[in-house]
Amino acid sequence: MTSLYSMAGTSGGGGSGPDLTAPIPPVPVSLASGTTALGSTSIGSWSASVTVTATVTASSGSPPTATVTGSGAGPYSVSIASGLADGATYAVTLTGTGADGQVARVGLSLAVGTAVPAPAWNTLAEYDLTTVDTATAVTATGGDVALTVGGAAFLTIKTIFGSGTGSLTPTNGSGVIFSGSAGGIRSAFVNIDWATLGVSLDTDTIAVMAEFGFTSMISGGTLIAGCSTTNANVNANHNFGGRWSLAGTTYAIAPRYYNSSSTIGTAVSSGTTAFSGTYSAAMIVGPGGQTVYMNAGSLPTDPAGSGFGPRRFSLPVSTWTSASLTFPAAPPKPMFWVEDAVAVWRKIRIMRWS
Repeated sequence: MTSLYSMAGTSGGGGSGPDLTAPIPPVPVSLASGTTALGSTSIGSWSASVTVTATVTASSGSPPTATVTGSGAGPYSVSIASGLADGATYAVTLTGTGADGQVARVGLSLAVGTAVPAPAWNTLAEYDLTTVDTATAVTATGGDVALTVGGAAFLTIKTIFGSGTGSLTPTNGSGVIFSGSAGGIRSAFVNIDWATLGVSLDTDTIAVMAEFGFTSMISGGTLIAGCSTTNANVNANHNFGGRWSLAGTTYAIAPRYYNSSSTIGTAVSSGTTAFSGTYSAAMIVGPGGQTVYMNAGSLPTDPAGSGFGPRRFSLPVSTWTSASLTFPAAPPKPMFWVEDAVAVWRKIRIMRWS
């Protein structure tokens, strides 16, 4: 904050009396954010009778008007009825002019705080898979798929897991099409560079979000949009997410959690209407556990804007690594799984609550 000042001087009159002196500068004033006025603030007295005027300069915006009260030598005070703004600093200069023309000034430094933003979800990264270059279908049940955009490296779909008939097909304008038929399964994940994003998995709460579109699903089919740890097999590593399934003629959406065995939660949506169009899921990972939201529609800007959820799973102490609170076994990885279904993975979004 600018230091306060007082200044004595002479001008005109040629008086032979003692020099006029201003009051000792008052302490700087700090006001809370949202404050627009300065109440009556004591300035002190001059060494002789004066007429006092006030001027205000502002670090930004228009300077407000200051009002001076007092008479004679003082004491004087100053106030500002309105016009102060968050984050601004002000220099209030009070000029006392004596009867003989001598001038002495004193300044008051004033600062208004800046409001602390309320916590909210902030996007750290977003990967639009609809922009990828079209490539040949990958039918392997292992290995990676290196995605490109305009021929340049974009993202790598990691460690395909699968069995039976199926494929992953990068398709420009659509995304990465996952297909499994005749009992076929295809699943994969994406590694996120959490350090580059500035995320501490010990302390931060993050959301891993996925958006996808349905093409088809037969009875017995499942789709899981979730977070995995060490691989893409939803039955062999710690993972959780949203599960879309068809049993007979019943289409259901439910949360699913796997640690040493799978837990399928109560359905958040169930009926005979076939899945179609766009869906999304948000997997929240924090020091205290995991929460999943599911949605019929595109990714919301806030996970809580999803239509289904939240469903929360406790973090099992037995799976903590190195006595830390990180996601069990390994950092969270966006994962996509289809069995007896065809769907396109369209978007990945990473958010942090801060």
